[in-house]
Amino acid sequence: MTIIKDKSIIDDAWHAHQDNESLVDNSIVNLSYWLENRDSLKTCQQALGLLVDGDADIHSFKDDLSCFAIIAINIPDFVDGRAYSLCRLIRNQYNFTGEIRAVGDVLPDQALYLTRVGFDTLKLENDESAQLAINKLNDYSVRYQID
Repeated sequence: MTIIKDKSIIDDAWHAHQDNESLVDNSIVNLSYWLENRDSLKTCQQALGLLVDGDADIHSFKDDLSCFAIIAINIPDFVDGRAYSLCRLIRNQYNFTGEIRAVGDVLPDQALYLTRVGFDTLKLENDESAQLAINKLNDYSVRYQID
């Protein structure tokens, strides 16, 4: 998998935490793990991220947003637009200033739209898809719509 940020391919500093392994710095935990272990995780000293599905109920974690350096939103199918709405809520209504990453079925053609709603980073299948996404992002420098 390849990560793009600011129209560039970057190294991924984050680790997808598995429920049966020890927590390490820069771990992204899934929502169910967070909810089960919230009290102990809030006291840990490691940088944490949260993985949620696009249909996640934001009320289950909105009060915990300050605990995370990154929120990864899973797009299970490229036609599922709920991740766009969730990202917009997290970014604009709940004022999350950390990184929001699109993961899952992310297509290069979606790059512009994903970044417009507040995604900072996109996790694409490979370098070729990432380069195509960067090209798509570079195609437009002017927007008519307000943010």
